[in-house]
Amino acid sequence: MKFYLVSSSPRREQILKNAGYEFTTLCPKSQDLTQKLSKFDPVQVLKTARNKLVGFEEKGVYLAADTVVVVDGLLLPKPANESEAIKFLQLLSGKVHKVYTAYVVRKLPGGIEMGKIECTEVKFKEMTRREINWLINSDNPYDKAGGYAIQGKAAVFIEWIKGDYFNVVGLPISSVYETLKSFGVLPSKFGQIPG
Repeated sequence: MKFYLVSSSPRREQILKNAGYEFTTLCPKSQDLTQKLSKFDPVQVLKTARNKLVGFEEKGVYLAADTVVVVDGLLLPKPANESEAIKFLQLLSGKVHKVYTAYVVRKLPGGIEMGKIECTEVKFKEMTRREINWLINSDNPYDKAGGYAIQGKAAVFIEWIKGDYFNVVGLPISSVYETLKSFGVLPSKFGQIPG
């Protein structure tokens, strides 16, 4: 059974590769449904992940995901420009926020699917405007939910996290592993190891 990752995120690709999966990456055909600075609705994030699977009909198992950052009930997706990135990081400064990744696995033909949402809490240190400017100018914020990458330079401002680190990066691989296993998709050579 062929396995496809429907994503334009190099981070999701890397997480799956590091876990030993063999897959083909496809670019989503749909537009992002997430509204900036809107009230958080977990159903909307799951809908965005599901929407990325629209238009694919080849036989196989497909995985798509969407990650958002939520602070004070507001949803922060990818910032569109520098002023938005500054605004997002100012909102995150000194606070605990939540990172939600919704993912959907679908098997074709038949359209059997399973969707899940994982949540991780992250605490940022207080950041000065100079630190925010440094972060934006040295660590591209525009393709990352909330305008930061926990695995990048933003790591120096992270006080603590509670939950799955990889969920913040963009794919909760432990949860994804269990879901993919239920669809018969395992890491490469997994079946060749004696049990």
